[in-house]
Amino acid sequence: MSSNTVAGVDWAGGEWLAVVFEGQSYEDCRLEEDLETILEWENWSFDLVLADVPIGLPDDEETLEKRDRLDSAARSVIFSPSSVFPVPSRTAARAAYQGEDYETVAEKNEQEVSKGLTIQSYHIAAGIGEVDELLRDRETARDIVVESHPEVCFRGLLGRELEHSKDTAAGVGERLEALGTLLNDPCQALEDITGTLVGNSDEVSIDDVLDALVLGVTATQQGSENFRYISGSDEEGDNWHVDSEGLPMRIAYWVEEPIVIRD
Repeated sequence: MSSNTVAGVDWAGGEWLAVVFEGQSYEDCRLEEDLETILEWENWSFDLVLADVPIGLPDDEETLEKRDRLDSAARSVIFSPSSVFPVPSRTAARAAYQGEDYETVAEKNEQEVSKGLTIQSYHIAAGIGEVDELLRDRETARDIVVESHPEVCFRGLLGRELEHSKDTAAGVGERLEALGTLLNDPCQALEDITGTLVGNSDEVSIDDVLDALVLGVTATQQGSENFRYISGSDEEGDNWHVDSEGLPMRIAYWVEEPIVIRD
């Protein structure tokens, strides 16, 4: 059975873009400065929010190995493996969320997990730290906010590996084709969302909209037999790793046949 009210959420231009589905139908979209505001929208009570943000952070070598295994598994099945950025440590993510500069955040990452931090990872670290703090403080949110990745979701919906970058016309078309697996009129949904965003932000790209949309579409399938997780674990089923705070390391997606993870 599918969830009733769900959302896909993407970190877009320094804000969270949320695309809401009621049952199987697109209903709403909104930009908010923080994820907690989205969870408290007056019109919605969410059963599931799929977010393009790492959940389950490393804070020592053991948890780093677990996190790296999950991210490596995700990279192995998508067209653009570089879109899965190395995940900052918990202390580094918290520092970024508190507004620390790149050098400070990178130093904290090195101290905690003996690993450098790319500038790309730094640019998303504040959002990661925000979500990590939210889920540690609000246990009720842990079953609602679940990590996913747009490119993994597009791969699952399309049923094969994508062939084009999402910043090309062919890549947009390929991703709309993938959305059509579960969404009756993805072009109309895309038009509705972009129309709503007119006047709200000049920072949100078409990539951001497509990413939030595929996360929302995927979220509608929670409870179906084809709603699955990449876990990074050698064991089958719901045997994902957890971090030191008990947060799961898993990436949700939908696919008719399980994706084969390449070593």
